[in-house]
Order: sequence, then C-alpha cells, then structure tokens
Amino acid sequence: MIILVQFAVLAALITLGTALFGRTRKALLRSAAIGLTANAIAVIFFLFAVGKTALYGGSLSLGLTAVYCFTTLIFGGTLFFLVKTGFAKGLLVERRRYGRAPRTRSFLSFIAGAVLGFLIGLFFFVPLWFGKTFGDIRADHFMFLLTEGGGESTQEQDLAVLNLMVVPVIATAVIGACLGLIHAAVRFGKVKTERASESKGFGLRGPVLTAMSALLVGSVVFAFNTVPLAGILRQEFSHSDYIQANYVAPTAENVQMPEKKRNLIHIYMESVENSYYSKDMGGYMDENLMPELAELSKTGVSFSHTDKYGGPQQLYASGHSIAAMVNMWAGVPMLASGAGDGKQMSYPDFTTTGDLLHDAGYETEFMLGASAKWGGLGDYYRRHGDFHVFDYKYAKSQGLIPQDYHVWWGFEDDKLYEFAKTDLTRLGEGSKPFYFVLENADTHFPDGYASPKMTDRPYASQYANVIKYSQEETVKLIQWIQAQPWSKDTTIVVTGDHRSMDKHFFEGWDEDYSRTVVNFILNPVQGTDQPDSVTKNRQYAPFDLFPTILSSIGVKVKGDRLGLGTDLFSGRKTLVERDGVSKLNEEFSKNSEFYDSHRETKAATPDINQDRK
Repeated sequence: MIILVQFAVLAALITLGTALFGRTRKALLRSAAIGLTANAIAVIFFLFAVGKTALYGGSLSLGLTAVYCFTTLIFGGTLFFLVKTGFAKGLLVERRRYGRAPRTRSFLSFIAGAVLGFLIGLFFFVPLWFGKTFGDIRADHFMFLLTEGGGESTQEQDLAVLNLMVVPVIATAVIGACLGLIHAAVRFGKVKTERASESKGFGLRGPVLTAMSALLVGSVVFAFNTVPLAGILRQEFSHSDYIQANYVAPTAENVQMPEKKRNLIHIYMESVENSYYSKDMGGYMDENLMPELAELSKTGVSFSHTDKYGGPQQLYASGHSIAAMVNMWAGVPMLASGAGDGKQMSYPDFTTTGDLLHDAGYETEFMLGASAKWGGLGDYYRRHGDFHVFDYKYAKSQGLIPQDYHVWWGFEDDKLYEFAKTDLTRLGEGSKPFYFVLENADTHFPDGYASPKMTDRPYASQYANVIKYSQEETVKLIQWIQAQPWSKDTTIVVTGDHRSMDKHFFEGWDEDYSRTVVNFILNPVQGTDQPDSVTKNRQYAPFDLFPTILSSIGVKVKGDRLGLGTDLFSGRKTLVERDGVSKLNEEFSKNSEFYDSHRETKAATPDINQDRK
C-alpha cells in the first residue's frame, strides 16, 4: 500500500518539477532526483520524528498515510522552491557538459554519492537500532546476532529491523545518489558569461561529496561509541590462553554416572531475574513480582552472590539465550567467531550435558515455542545428545496448531506448557530415564507477551504484569510435574537464561545494583539442607552450573570441576572467586586459539557424531 502511495507522490512531484523546469530530459531528471530525495527525507522523518516504525510491512491508517503524503509534498515543494529560486536569482547556474568525460564523471559521482550515503546510513542507523534495542551490547552478542541469527524473530522485531535499519540505510543511499547528480554551481559574482565555469563561483558537487565524507567520519565515530566494534577488533588481534589453561574435559575417568539414573528437567525462564523480587528479599522492586516462584524456590537449593536471593555473574559471552545455554550445558562461554569464510559456527564442540546423558541411555527432548532454527539452536541440540526438538515448526507439522498460527515468537507459553505435560507424560511412562529441556518466551523483551488468560493486571507496566503471570504459570507446571508418579526420581532445575534486555523497564535503576538470574534445583540427590557457606555469598558464573547440575542427579565429578565450571555443591572455589569478574571478562574478550580449534563446522545435515570425528 505505502509503495503505491509513494509512487503516486513521486509522480505528483515530477509533474510539478516539469511544470517549473520544463519537459526536457535534464529537467525530468532533476525533478525525479528532487522527488526521490524528498521521499527519502520524509521516510526518515516519519520513522524517527513521528515514531511510526511500521511504515513498511505494517498497516498504516488513512490519517497517517495522509500525514506521510503531506510531509513528502512539503519537503518536495520546499526543495523545488529553493532550486527554482536559486536559478531565478542567479545564485545557481547550470554547468554545461562537453564530451564523454563529464558524463563519466557524473556517473562516478552518482556511484560515489550512493556509496557514501549507504555507508553513512549503515554506520548510523544500524548502531542506533542496536543501541536503543539492546543497550550496552557486548562484542560476542553483537557478532552472534549479525552472523548466526538464522532469520527467526517476532513480527514486531522484524518490522523494527526493516523500518529502523534497512529502510533508513536505503533512504540515505538514495539521497546520496541524488546529491551525486548535482551539476549546478553556486555563483557569487555579477559577471554573466556564456559558461558557468567561467563565472565567479564554485561547483556544488565537490563540496557536497566532501560534506558527505565528513558525515561518514562522524557516523563511524558514532558507531564505535554505540556498538562494540572496538571489542570485535580486540578479539581479532589479542590472544588469551586462559580457557585452555583452566578447561577440564569430561572423560570416562572423571565423570561417573550413578547406578540408578534420575530424570532431569531443566526449565529456562526467559529473562527472569532476582531483581523482580522485593528489595527486602534482595530484589529491586517495591513489591515482589514473583511470590509463587519465591515460595517454590525455598523447597530447593539456590546459589546466591549475597545472603538473600541472588545468582551467577553474567560474564562476557553469556548474555543472550543461546549463550546462556552453552555456558550451563558445556561449561564454557559462547565466543562468537565472526569467521569470514563461513566455515566456523559460534557453537563450540565441547562435550555437553546432552552428550553425557544420551551416551548414558537417556531419552532427550528440547521444547520451545519459537523456531529452533534461530541461530542453529535445534541443530546444536541434535548434534549434542540426539535430541527430539519440539518447536514452532514441529507443532505445525503435527497439526497441534494451525498452519497460519503465529503468536509472539511462534506460540505462547500457555500452549507450550500443555504440550510439555503431554510429552513429559510420555517420557515418564517410558523405560528410559529422560532429560527434558524447556525454554519459555513470554517474558522476552520488549514488554513481554500479554496472554489473553492474564486477567490479573495489578501493575501499570505490562512487563511487570507479564512477569507475574509467567512465573505463576511456570510454578503451576512444576507443581504438576511434582504430582506425577515419576517425580520422586526427577530433579528439576530452574534458571533464568540471562538478564532482561528490556531497556524501558530498567530505566533509572541504580547501576551499582547487581542484577542476576534466578536459579534453584528441586529434589537434588544432595538434599536441600545445605550450609550457608555453600549456597550464600558465592561468586560464580553460569558455566559453574554445568558440573553442578550433573552433580545434582548423582553424577560423580572427579575433582569437582568440568569445563570451566566448579560443582557449587562441593564448596570449592570457582574461577570467579579465584580470579574475579574483571579478569574473566578480559580474558574471554580475547581470541582463544584453543576455543577456535573446538568450533563446529557448518553442515548441510546435522550429524550427531560430528564432534567425535
């Protein structure tokens, strides 16, 4: 719809231009250039000044469409007036072209303007979106989003990427190309000559391209100050042996499975933090948003960095969902590769919980309400434990949701939990122990997904209401699990995956407050009566949960360490307690040849034996 409107407005502007400048080829070209420039300026104005991020791909009301048309015509009319007045007053004069060389220069100027405009937009609008969306994003996360995203997200995010990154970059390229076509000169003398180049003045094209070059420099500076380009360069040119020196590989000698195997369920709660608890509990809220989760956690074992509710330090390369899973699953950070040849994935091939339990005879399943294609996550689970992946696309293929159904990232958590009950019942009735991983998503930024079943909305913030409802429903699912006949032989791990990225919700918070994700283990073999020296005032990282979770189901870990992690039940010092957060962040931000030697290669068909080759 908007494309047709733009063509109509452009046609109107070209018609106006030919009326002002005549019907010659040159006049038509000038009118088209001014019309395209006005349209591009109006697009940028409409997206950022008016704040309508769904100009393309969304539905625009007739009123907003009229505003857009009026804005474009105003910009176009202003440009036509300035150009026409400039020629009429003798401030602008036409530069005549002779032969092929000037035409070649014009073409090269057109290309130069388009390239400069494109780069200006690229280095300004892309960092602007990342900065506003993710805040202080780290290099590993930034590189992962750029190289391994997989093209799966919500409709809202797709519209934001299209309208706030792609479209503005194209618009600035169009503006640059049109400016590159300028043939006029500014004249400041009164002498009239046959050729404009002989008058007292200067050509506009050179100064305009110079000004665009200066804008490009400014955009590059803005980009370096907004997104972690310096961090990416540092990762390429600085090296660290820290991971190699501290990594403990799981082997048959240091990992011993128990004779009686327990079921393991790991529930990742999207962006769920301890900060959602009330201040007296260690959170940041005046009122506790998660009373049900708090009560449930008291029946298990939780590890805190304080003497109240707390959790792991979010280190470099653990700050998004997939990175958090790799940390807790393989005991290592997820360092983005950024490999230019496309032959390396961000995923490391280190042995995971899935590998160990699958080899021990476990049935394995991973369930989420989005597409597991995101970042190649589904393939990663298949390669490391031959997981059955139940995702959005699988649910459609089985007729569990309509083919055209799409809510939030795929289907909402209300449906996810019902599907989980069905599959857990099947797994619980089977002859094998099972390992079931579930990731919810309703609490994802921005603002979360407000379920139609969420009738209680006590807070002004939608995100706060979604958090409250989501934790209630998660607790109900866990209580259902605990009521099943196989629950006595089942350990349940509940963790937030990473700190929330909902910038609006956290505006004005004290930066000295340490935000950590929730974590607790229900029915561990060690029991729940653990000394405070083990569970309180612990400094640890997400990768410490790798050996800790294995230990909770009775796996004997020789030396209490696996990957970079330490079994927290052991009370032994973690790497964070030994070396500190700053040291680990610094080392992880550097290139590790050892880590790179353990990266997976992309394969057309996932191969569960790939890592053993």
